[in-house]
Parts: sequence; structure tokens; C-alpha cells
Amino acid sequence: MASKSGNRPQGSDGSDHWHRESIAWQYKVSSLNKTRLRFDVFLHIILGLFMLIRLAPGLTSLFGFNFMALRRWDLPHPRPWEYAWLFSLVASIIGWRSTPHNNTFLLKQYMLGTVIFGILPIMFGIIELRNDLSAYFTERKYTYVMFGMPAVVLWALFLAICSQLHGFGLYFAVVLVKAWRPRTEKLKQR
Repeated sequence: MASKSGNRPQGSDGSDHWHRESIAWQYKVSSLNKTRLRFDVFLHIILGLFMLIRLAPGLTSLFGFNFMALRRWDLPHPRPWEYAWLFSLVASIIGWRSTPHNNTFLLKQYMLGTVIFGILPIMFGIIELRNDLSAYFTERKYTYVMFGMPAVVLWALFLAICSQLHGFGLYFAVVLVKAWRPRTEKLKQR
């Protein structure tokens, strides 16, 4: 045992550190990637709130409500991929809930929900916007304006940010699934 004052025991100059206990790699990886996944999910929820604000006029008219204040925003009609992407918030909440107790089942559900409701709508959005985006870059033509900017540029930025967030989230989830796998499975694989 070390003491702050007094002599050091004979033969312990500090070079015998290699045999001391240390934290196993899966706990280090788990702790680090849990934090990263939670930050990624937090950013996803923030983007989801922005999307919910953007879709508010369309959602209110979809459910039969009529708010004149929302109609004054003069936003373009919501596209189907935007509604589909909004469901990815459910997957992100499931991912958030999986981290406190290392719940692999919930984490796998998060990964599946992210692929179905996150990545697929983004791919459809990219396919839908490619002609408008090329027309904007070549001729500076655009059809809609949102918040004083061409809507196609804002949609492209949103899709780029979301694709990065979903990619990082899936990567962190895969690393966590590997780290949370029981040790007996790892020993059987050897």
C-alpha cells in the first residue's frame, strides 16, 4: 500500500505496474461510446424538434385543425420523406433508453429503426431533390423559399447533417453491441 509520507517498500519502484488490475477494455469502450451515442441521439432530437416546427402547418391541416398563425409562415408543403423521417425520433428515444442498463435488445431496435425510418427516408429525399439541387447549382433556379433561403439548399443541408448523425449513431451502436456481448460468447468464439 502506498502512503503519502514515509519510505516506499523495498522492491517497488513503480516498474511493477504491468501486473496491477486495470479496467477491462469493454467497460472503457462502453462508457465512451454510451456518451457518444447519447450526444448523437440528443442532436437527433434537436433536429427532430426543428423538423416538427417545419411540419407544424402540414400536421395541423392533416389532423383537421386550422391555425391562421401557422399558415402565415408560408412554408412549402411537407414531403412524404419528411413525415417518414419524423418517426426516427421514436428510434432515437429507444436508443437513449438502451444505454443506462446496457440493453442490447433495445439497442438493436434503435439500429433497425434508424435504418428504416432514418436512412431510407434520407435516401428518398436525396433522390427526390437531386434534380432541384442540380438546377439550383447550374442555373440558380429554385421553386420554394423557406426562412428567406432557397428550400432546396436547406433540405440538402438537413439531409447531409442527418445522414452523418445516423451514420455515427449506427457506428456507436455496433461498437456498443460488441462491447455488451456476454464474455461467455467471446470465449466460445476463440
